[in-house]
Amino acid sequence: MRSLGLVKLIVTTDSASGWFSEDDPSFMIARQQDAPESLGMVPGPDDGTVRRAARGPEVLTSSGPAFMAQLAAPDARFFSMAVDSGPVRTFLLDSVTDSFAVLAPTDSGWQVRQGGPRSLWDAVESAVATWEEYGSPNTAAFGVTVSRDQQAVWLGNPNGPRWPLPS
Repeated sequence: MRSLGLVKLIVTTDSASGWFSEDDPSFMIARQQDAPESLGMVPGPDDGTVRRAARGPEVLTSSGPAFMAQLAAPDARFFSMAVDSGPVRTFLLDSVTDSFAVLAPTDSGWQVRQGGPRSLWDAVESAVATWEEYGSPNTAAFGVTVSRDQQAVWLGNPNGPRWPLPS
């Protein structure tokens, strides 16, 4: 997902911490990037539980919301495709937990079907709502703390809302 950010870390003996740059960085891939061993399993048509989605798949591609979606589901990848000659659906798959979310258009918005140990779309919607609650700030309002045991992105200050990252 769209999860670019450049952080300047100040390193101490036990941890490193710093703020994201306000600029939206761009990077040139210097070598072939290995794809994950598995992108996850595409769920069957009846797998998971269904509810009305508060947000549609555009949050996965819009700059600020996509940054939040990546924080909420750091191991997830998404793609869109038509299923059985029907409308295009967006699949969010987490290969680490085998969790999934499938977004489908309805007459009145979006429906999400999700399953697995994590409710991925619930996590994405919650992260985007927190971002909006704090005034939809740019990435300069976020920081990172890294220690031997964990790493997390936080909003505002290290005691503010936080999202753990895979280490």
